[in-house]
Amino acid sequence: MKRRIRVGILGLGRAGRHMHAAELALSPDLFEIVAGCDHAPDRRQELPKHFVQARIYPSLEEMLVDDRIEMITIATRNFDHTPHALAVLEAGKYVVIDKPVAVTQEQIDALAEAARKYPGKLFLRHNRRFEPAFCYVRHLIASGILGNVGMVKVYRHPGFVRRLDWQTRCDCYGGILNNWGPHLIDQALRLLGSPVADLWCDLQHNVTAGDADDQVKLILRGTNRRVVDVEISTNTMLPGRLYEAWGDRGTLVVPVEEKTVQLRYLDPAQKLEAIESVRENFPLAYGNPNEKLEFVEEERPIPPTGRILQRGRTLAPDETPDPEMGYTYPDTMWGHIYADIVDGVPYPVTMDEGLETARIIERARQASGYVPHESRLSGHQANQE
Repeated sequence: MKRRIRVGILGLGRAGRHMHAAELALSPDLFEIVAGCDHAPDRRQELPKHFVQARIYPSLEEMLVDDRIEMITIATRNFDHTPHALAVLEAGKYVVIDKPVAVTQEQIDALAEAARKYPGKLFLRHNRRFEPAFCYVRHLIASGILGNVGMVKVYRHPGFVRRLDWQTRCDCYGGILNNWGPHLIDQALRLLGSPVADLWCDLQHNVTAGDADDQVKLILRGTNRRVVDVEISTNTMLPGRLYEAWGDRGTLVVPVEEKTVQLRYLDPAQKLEAIESVRENFPLAYGNPNEKLEFVEEERPIPPTGRILQRGRTLAPDETPDPEMGYTYPDTMWGHIYADIVDGVPYPVTMDEGLETARIIERARQASGYVPHESRLSGHQANQE
């Protein structure tokens, strides 16, 4: 019988209840939820069934002295992620730190030092690294079927959402760049395939309460000259695609439904001869009339990589998510964490990768020149007054 890792969940709000706990509960042979903690009394009430055997604490200090707990997963507010992780590490326990893993340069440096001091104890919740669509896009690009890929687009449009919780406030280090940015930028850096040479970013605040950004446009250019275009917005009522990749032999698109990949590429048997531009009069035709291109068009199902949840519920393989219930998320990350701790198989998301994502977020924020402003009206209404 496999040994189970005994876990405590710090933060019993939406993420702690419907993500961390629900995901862990899918692997009862690997993990046991033995504790929960939240400073707010109402968050310690009416907990999901996953906490039925758990001791519930009002403070992290009290939870840390519980010797049964081997690992704590952090689902608190953004600015608290790093200090809470440091406290857990100092108590001798494993820690899973939610994104953003750090929100200032000082926190990035402190986390890097802690990783050196406590090797093998710290895991980053970059769980969307394991999304089936992303994994398959990465596989197809690496296969060479698209040729030399010069442009990749990564989109995420969680719907038109007029949020008003703490995630909309700059003093809480909220905003869509800190919320969705770590996921999409982590993916973008993998798809870029080289160090970042330069970047451009625009942040906007349009429809949410508070003063933090709710729309991101970030363009990364690698030292390999590949460009990755990242777009995150809660301002659109007609969500677009999730991914695009443009190569010199083919293109792929992942529709928002996230079920298939659409491909159009040159027949692998077709050779492309060298061509030269013509300065003089040219036949009245567009393109190259001397060349006949043979294309292959396909729609391939995205191979599953694990179970998919939505608001704490596991979706059936053929089930279409309900947009009104929010976004979906995979549980695959936890298997990798278990394999690292118990079997010694290295966790695929390294500290260097996670900290580089945090650094890119800080560079993007600075490059945007974003100045927080308070607005509880939509951008259009505010402009009219």
